[in-house]
Amino acid sequence: MANVTKGLIIVSPGSGSGDTTLRVKAKTANIGNRVAQDSTFTVTAPGVTPSKTFIGRLKAAAEFVSFDDGASMSVDKTGGTVTITGLSNSTKLTFSKGSGSIIAADISTIKYQANGAAATSGTVIPGDPGASAKYVFTLTLSASENTTIEARTQQITVTAAGSQSATITLAQTSGDPYLELSAEVVEVEQDGSEETLQVTTNTTFAVS
Repeated sequence: MANVTKGLIIVSPGSGSGDTTLRVKAKTANIGNRVAQDSTFTVTAPGVTPSKTFIGRLKAAAEFVSFDDGASMSVDKTGGTVTITGLSNSTKLTFSKGSGSIIAADISTIKYQANGAAATSGTVIPGDPGASAKYVFTLTLSASENTTIEARTQQITVTAAGSQSATITLAQTSGDPYLELSAEVVEVEQDGSEETLQVTTNTTFAVS
């Protein structure tokens, strides 16, 4: 006997004869809806009036937010676009950054994608997609080039409306060492006066 699906609820069997136990469950496990979701089902029988109805109610899930890449994410030494994705069912997501210089921009009011639509950090997400299911969010950042010979890190935190939060650490590999001189020839005077030569580098150096 076929199942009957309405909204987020499945009832089986869809028909029967005599005393029967109906099984009621969520259409998909871990839907993540922040607000309980109701679906009304009607049970009819020949010659019986009125028909009977019942509500299948998918309980609300706890509010949450998480990053897909867990606690850390690699960033290339050359910098460029960094795309961070995650899941949530919150009405609002607010992004912040820790100390560091990988991400220079202020991200407290940055634009991002929530459930495929535009949203703004710190403001209510249009349409509240998390009420009926968890959604994917995507934050796109611009990382600066690492011009030092040291690896560096910076934390990005997302906070839900209910204060739940997740933090991911951006880990950028060290840059390449470089050494530049301001001139190839330095001419000095007979009188012993001093000239200068500028050394530009991101590492230690020695003159021999």
